[in-house]
Amino acid sequence: MLLLFTSAITNRIRYITNLVIMDILGVEFKITTSAEEFSKHEGPKLCYAGEPVANALYIEASGLLTETKIFLHDVESAWIDGIPALFKTSDPRSAFRFDLFAASFYMVSRYEEYHPHKKDNFGRYMATESVASRGGFLLLPVVHMWALLLENALKQHFPDLKFLHRRYCYIPTIDIDHAWCYKGRTLSRTIGGIGRSVIHGHPAEIRERLKVLMGLAPDPYDNYEFIKGVHEPYGNFPLYFILFADYGINDNNVTVTSKAFHKLLRALDRHKTVGIHPSLSSNKHLLKLETEYDELSNVLNRPVMFSRQHFLKISLPRTYNTLIKLGITDDYSMGYASHPGFRAGIAIPFPFFDLVRDEATSLKIHPVTLMDVTMKDYLRLSRVESLEKISNMIQSIRSVNGEFVSLWHNESLGDHGRWMGWKNVYQEMVKLASV
Repeated sequence: MLLLFTSAITNRIRYITNLVIMDILGVEFKITTSAEEFSKHEGPKLCYAGEPVANALYIEASGLLTETKIFLHDVESAWIDGIPALFKTSDPRSAFRFDLFAASFYMVSRYEEYHPHKKDNFGRYMATESVASRGGFLLLPVVHMWALLLENALKQHFPDLKFLHRRYCYIPTIDIDHAWCYKGRTLSRTIGGIGRSVIHGHPAEIRERLKVLMGLAPDPYDNYEFIKGVHEPYGNFPLYFILFADYGINDNNVTVTSKAFHKLLRALDRHKTVGIHPSLSSNKHLLKLETEYDELSNVLNRPVMFSRQHFLKISLPRTYNTLIKLGITDDYSMGYASHPGFRAGIAIPFPFFDLVRDEATSLKIHPVTLMDVTMKDYLRLSRVESLEKISNMIQSIRSVNGEFVSLWHNESLGDHGRWMGWKNVYQEMVKLASV
């Protein structure tokens, strides 16, 4: 067992050492503040403090993890021996020239998102504001890279120390913002849709809508059998995040009282794979979110356990604390809509750490690295370019034995309108990620 010495055992130190040493490297360890206990220990020893203690591998601590409040740290990145680094240190006795535990905590806790920052049109933290974007390492799982540095150093000092690495896994996820393109709408919304087609000069849309409503053609967004068929050969069960909200400007799924909609949701939930996609308007209204959660849970006849924010809008720590109060155990919102990459620098699930309360929580965060809309609308990539981007992301996550979470929408799988041909991109992605 590895013994870790530190001058103080804080919530931050306990949290990040558990994540890096136990969850990523799979090493059993114990923390002590006793110099006597540390010096007498005959097994592997790691000192994380301001000064080295005894005969042990030493990492100079920068001080971030002994703080208990949020300070406006001006954190800049630097590339050291070809690896991006935060919180540079100066003690030549230290195994590394930066505090890898502080750097990992800064990224995973999303410390920088608690600072004043610019927001986009939807009120979201912007990828371009992040230290990872400014430092050119948004596409790198840096927390794993830093953990590997630690692993290599520990192996050199303690060759008999055992490491137990995680295995790569793939979790496909589907957002259902519109269960159907034409079905499931109220009469007034159907008439309004026809009116918009008339105004914009799209008679083909009118004909298509009428055919679908008369049962003469399939609804373009009714792709659930296709999704099932794509994943069955690999034994994957996609997670479905359902927008279950009253009509609004940015929240316009089918009517929540639709019996056909309820039947669909119960069918999708046969493996308990349905979660909630809180409406954008509920981000500021807790009672609205509680209503959406309760109504969806009633339709499924069970409590909803996981979620993803509509438009990936997260406001820390409020959004996550609200989810915890509802009983949500897992959230899949930790990603950027505008950019692929590692928003938290990590590719495995991790507990949310509330910096305001200075404590780890029960909510598990599953990072999302790329989305269909990101590639097509934000980056304007072709289907071929998107597949190359997807392949690179999968390889990066495989290399660190991470969890690849893909974010797709049912409407982009219909070979319909602007999404023509993207069904093939999805099929190839599932194949690349699953084999």
